[in-house]
Amino acid sequence: MTLLTVLERTTTYLEGRGIPSPKFEAQLLLAHVLEMDRLQLFMQFERPLSEAELASLREPVRRRGSGEPFAYISGTKEFWSLDFEVGPGVLIPRPDTETLVEQAKAFCDDGEFFVADICAGSGCVGIALASENPELKLYATEASPEALAYLKRNIAKHDLSTRAAALRGDLLGPIPTSRPIDVVVSNPPYIARQELAGLDVARHEPGMALDGGPDGLDIYRRLIPDAARRARRAVLVEIGHDQGEAVAELFRRAGLTEVRVVKDLAQNDRVVVGQST
Repeated sequence: MTLLTVLERTTTYLEGRGIPSPKFEAQLLLAHVLEMDRLQLFMQFERPLSEAELASLREPVRRRGSGEPFAYISGTKEFWSLDFEVGPGVLIPRPDTETLVEQAKAFCDDGEFFVADICAGSGCVGIALASENPELKLYATEASPEALAYLKRNIAKHDLSTRAAALRGDLLGPIPTSRPIDVVVSNPPYIARQELAGLDVARHEPGMALDGGPDGLDIYRRLIPDAARRARRAVLVEIGHDQGEAVAELFRRAGLTEVRVVKDLAQNDRVVVGQST
């Protein structure tokens, strides 16, 4: 069976399972399993696949057909032009979250600087910031043991073990109060609980990283007052598209100043920024 035939059959299978962009997804799967890029794939359409190659494709195709994200199958996801290890139990980094990195970067001066990444998950936000400043020190906290394992691996993967600490625990709690923090960043769970059942993301990605309580604001109510007390310069959080004003008000009540809501590339409210007094 040629590579083109397998690609066509995989496309038809994924289409029948309701997977969006089935042809593109089939190309990603074949390129991943056969360890080639998509250009190489196109140049080898007439190459027959061995029985071993066909066998290696069956399980990844089945998993994608069930709706499992491709990032979990490949084990990696690109964010901020960096590769992050991901898998079941950790939230997959999204391009929208790069808005949080962009805004936080403006507060992270050259030289020694301390950032706390709260609800860090894979560590993509804090690690992206650390990649921009070779003297930045990072505290990354995560309550989920499954996500913490990926956080630790990504810190090691990006050679940050000497200036980044992965800490298990709730919000800012694992960071000793004696330790300085200049900027607090967080992409916490913010989806309202009643909305989760209708979202595809909830079928495979961890509910702990998604469920923001009855109105989606539970973590913000606990995090923002503490973050405002401890951050010497700024607090920045990612938000849902309809949460800008509610979270901005929590910032103002906590004493943060120059509070603003920043939109992502799709022009949805995405980040709230506040400065310490």
